[in-house]
Amino acid sequence: MSCSKFLLISIDCWRSDALSRTNPSLLTPKFDVLTKGYAFAEKFFVTAPATRPSHTSLFTGLYPFEHGLFGQTYLKMFSGVTNLLQTFADAGFEVSGRSQRPEVFRFLDFEPFIGPLDPAVQDQTLASIEPTLQMLEGAAAAPQLRFLHFWYTHGGYGLAGMNMKPGLRELVDAGREQEALRYYYAAATHVQEFLLVEILKRIDLTEWTVFIFGDHGEGFNSEIMSHGDLIHEKVARVPLLAHIPHEGWALPARTLSMIDLFPTICELAGVDTDYRGYGRSLLQAGDEERWALTELDSLFGVGFLHKGNLETEHRRVTSRLSIDGSQLPDNPQGVRQWSLTDGQEFFRQDERAGEHVLRDVMSGAPLDCADPAAYARIYRDLVEGSAYGGLGEQGETTEEKQVLEQRLKDLGYL
Repeated sequence: MSCSKFLLISIDCWRSDALSRTNPSLLTPKFDVLTKGYAFAEKFFVTAPATRPSHTSLFTGLYPFEHGLFGQTYLKMFSGVTNLLQTFADAGFEVSGRSQRPEVFRFLDFEPFIGPLDPAVQDQTLASIEPTLQMLEGAAAAPQLRFLHFWYTHGGYGLAGMNMKPGLRELVDAGREQEALRYYYAAATHVQEFLLVEILKRIDLTEWTVFIFGDHGEGFNSEIMSHGDLIHEKVARVPLLAHIPHEGWALPARTLSMIDLFPTICELAGVDTDYRGYGRSLLQAGDEERWALTELDSLFGVGFLHKGNLETEHRRVTSRLSIDGSQLPDNPQGVRQWSLTDGQEFFRQDERAGEHVLRDVMSGAPLDCADPAAYARIYRDLVEGSAYGGLGEQGETTEEKQVLEQRLKDLGYL
């Protein structure tokens, strides 16, 4: 089983109820026809509720604690981490990415491969997809790896410039969640029905492997409005539509994670990366369950897209947490959380507050938790069993070592 053409489509903030397969009220008939034969994962989970660490897991097959981007505001990955885009470029593939918000990937190892959706316009919400179509058609015979990232579904949801009173958060706080969600669903419909349709029309499914997924979900409820506030089941669980051009292939019914796409793509392409992560190739049959991990670290803030980061020269980023040798300021409201799910249960631990929740991951209904320490042991086993544990020791500043030491204390190691 082999393939030489890959298309990865990331829809930012794409909730599991923001497509017609799970929510028939969404009217996307053209998108539905074009993706009718795609497999749909009911139990697909991201590694982080934030764009930067989640995509870093996509391109490395590693959890945040392994690739080094613990949270959205961490500046760099651990050195020595293999990333998909560079690896495929080295293997002779035509590699490129296009994003409605390419600057969100600044300072990351794969940043050089990702540009704007439409280089001719300044506001990428107004971008034409014609350059993307030209990119796909221009190298038709060559092996290709293409990445597309749609930001229109991110916070704002296309409402910029509108005088919204009450605002979305006010609607949610007033118990009018479904009314607020209409604006979010409209943005999700726009991306699927009016942008992706024109791209998918031109994809020959006999040649291309295609994955369409969310990088994380979104809140819109009384517990969490924005995805970066805490780990929530509506944020950790996202859609995955998958097409692999091989007759008889079926998506495994087991719990899937974002880290599974890296080994899947490498196996299909026949590219050896000496991968030793926790990701499982989707080509490997078997429905045995596993625990999928999601991590959140906002100890140094929640927002990356501010003037300082967008205007800072790359050479000034001296470590994962430092610019010009000075550590990023602490976020007094920052949290450090992790969650585990087996596709049925959802367990979340807040390391700083010492609080936990256990829920049904599909319904959100609370469950009795007789032994929270059992979940902590699963998490510790993942951390201690990682083949990439040594990466964290490379080039750390004193401050970064102190942050890691505190995390180990929170986990009970020290």
